[in-house]
Amino acid sequence: MSDSPTQAPANGGGLTWILGATVVAGGLGYLIQAAVPAFLTGEQYVVFSVFWSVVYLVVSGLAGVQQETTRASRSSDTGRGWPILRRFASIYAVGAALVIAASAFFWAPRVFGDHAVALVAALAAAAVGYTFVAVISGALYGVRDWRGVAGMTVTDAVLRAITVGVAVVLGLGVAVTGWAVALPFAAAAAILWIVTGRGIRNRVEVDATLRVLLRQSLQTVGASIATGVMISGLPFLLGLAPLGVDAALLASLILVITLTRAPLVIPLLALQSYLVVTLRDHPAQARRRVLTWGAGLLALTAVLAGLAVYVGPWVVGLLYGDRYELPSGAYAAIVGSAGLTGLLCITGPAVLSAQRHTAYLAGWATASVVTVAMLFVPIDGLTRVLVALVAGPIVGVVVHAVTIARRRPTATA
Repeated sequence: MSDSPTQAPANGGGLTWILGATVVAGGLGYLIQAAVPAFLTGEQYVVFSVFWSVVYLVVSGLAGVQQETTRASRSSDTGRGWPILRRFASIYAVGAALVIAASAFFWAPRVFGDHAVALVAALAAAAVGYTFVAVISGALYGVRDWRGVAGMTVTDAVLRAITVGVAVVLGLGVAVTGWAVALPFAAAAAILWIVTGRGIRNRVEVDATLRVLLRQSLQTVGASIATGVMISGLPFLLGLAPLGVDAALLASLILVITLTRAPLVIPLLALQSYLVVTLRDHPAQARRRVLTWGAGLLALTAVLAGLAVYVGPWVVGLLYGDRYELPSGAYAAIVGSAGLTGLLCITGPAVLSAQRHTAYLAGWATASVVTVAMLFVPIDGLTRVLVALVAGPIVGVVVHAVTIARRRPTATA
């Protein structure tokens, strides 16, 4: 790839690279989550799914580091921004590992059981590795190196598919499988730095000091944690909430939420940095694009939710027999909630691209709070989960929509 900032692919080409990489990575991640239950008992699957959930809750939180890195990074002939980004990454990597280690006593024994020590260590390793993935990816987005971004996405996913596949096929146990999930983050960061490091060092410039990056990233990380709570953190929350349902129904909820929400939500999550750059650089078109993309997403969601009533139970029954069962209407509600959450993934970048960090955080945080609060409302456990999935993103979208409506069409990022 060229070091020249003038030779970065245009937005159309960038979208092609990122969507292609997202399809590959999303497909591999989906394959892992669909295949692993076949190799584990119900009890083992709950531990694995909760660990996967916590890993991607942490990843979702640290994705805020990527969002702020993306927003702040530009391509420049001087290329003096990497030393700031390197220190930025190091501070977050150490901080994330320390927070995980210090807090584990309060939650890990309950959700990980006898595997707590090994899985907490794997979680800390995942946090450190992903922090560098986030900063390198953010810098690549900022300089519009779409091939580098795609390379990072695919490399991470391929390595994880290999390591997790080996662990589950050989029956190495939940703890080893946890490390198989965690280690590819660091490996992918190292590989991509070898390939793209020189280009980043020579090209990236940032529009803020380290102190400003840290301050503003607190809001993007806060919003990303809220994102993770609503998406990847749901199995973790379901394991903690007093739902009053048996283990079989809990496992079924986790599996169906994981499999049916992913096709809508994961691609939009993967496009967050791309959307930030696109809307940041074309502020006059931001409002129109958000309306167009949002309307298209909701139309697609309505079609998929209708299909899910009939197709969802049949697919789950075909793959797993009668081990994981839910009422057919629950499939439609879960898919509908995925579309609403995906809408937040469109309105969020629009708000952040205008440097409205507080509003960005407020939308995601409000959605997350509503989701969690609904899990503790004293109604039937299954109904409680479905209402929580739908209510949270609706509230968050409203918060973002108010901010977007007030944005001047000609505002610069």
